[in-house]
Amino acid sequence: MKQLLLLLQKELTELLRTKKALVLVIVFAIFGIMNPALAKLTPWMLSLMGSTLSEQGITIGAISVNALTAWTQYYKNLLMEYIVILAVFSGIFAQEYQSGTLINLLTKGVSREKVALSKLLAVLLCWSVCYWLTFSVTLAYSAYFWENALPAGIWLGAISAYMLGIWLLTLELAFASAFSSGMAALLGTGGVFVVCYALSMLPALTRFLPPRLSEGLSLLTGALASGDFLPALFVALALSLGQGALCLAGIRRKQL
Repeated sequence: MKQLLLLLQKELTELLRTKKALVLVIVFAIFGIMNPALAKLTPWMLSLMGSTLSEQGITIGAISVNALTAWTQYYKNLLMEYIVILAVFSGIFAQEYQSGTLINLLTKGVSREKVALSKLLAVLLCWSVCYWLTFSVTLAYSAYFWENALPAGIWLGAISAYMLGIWLLTLELAFASAFSSGMAALLGTGGVFVVCYALSMLPALTRFLPPRLSEGLSLLTGALASGDFLPALFVALALSLGQGALCLAGIRRKQL
């Protein structure tokens, strides 16, 4: 356990030293600010465009924005957040493989599984901080701008989107531990997601596949109920645990 904690400390220190953690915190904080800010500024921006559009025969009526508008923007930005976090951590194993630093650790009696687990925990901790930072900032600004800042279903929608991120990251690390290229891990993750997204279009599978977890806005609008998300949540959790095990198996079999 002591070894694992020391390895985790090493990973977190590396994230701070390379400024990756700082960049991620800033980027995700900006996402959190953008969501309510864009919603609040939409009527003003459209009013500026009104004269130009009216010349083209387009008339813009009165536009009403509320907290739901901000959360709509929140879910629109989720895809970009997933891409950013996956891109940052795609090479987390490749760097060790290519630089040979992993061999130095192994010769000191550190097990491969502990190395992989420390990286997995560091990535998930970073994702947790960044995701809930974005959510908290959006929540705070929405409460400041509008009284109706908590639409029904907001917490289950937030947890679902968070769980989707965990599924994607554990999937990426399963690929990353087996390959020496960060790009291969990123492409493998993207490929699996595309396949799952395509399969989720089948009515019989929609409720069970992780892409359903990105539809949290439907909970807020009432288009979907909480029961429509629970199967996908449990499947994503089970897959994440399995992918974590594959990550440990991948580094165990990797030729260094």
